Amino acid sequence: MCGTLLRGRGSASFSSPRQYERTIEQMKRLIADEGFILVEGTCPLGEEKKDGCWVDDIIDHVIQCPTCGQVFTCVVNTYRGGGSFHRGR
Repeated sequence: MCGTLLRGRGSASFSSPRQYERTIEQMKRLIADEGFILVEGTCPLGEEKKDGCWVDDIIDHVIQCPTCGQVFTCVVNTYRGGGSFHRGR
């Protein structure tokens, strides 16, 4: 599973809120369909906005593959913009 998750990229960067939101949706599918584990996060996955505003300036979530134990981190800077999804913490 993890060998193909980020094959050839090492990380995926995003520069727009929509790209970040698509990454969160992908993470939710990995948890629901592939058994990935949400290890930690700034907020519950999918609740990054409250009343139309981001819940924090820096939002991060860490998920773990149930097969190999590899962790992946999604982090976004909502104040300055930009973020990434990458292996490790």
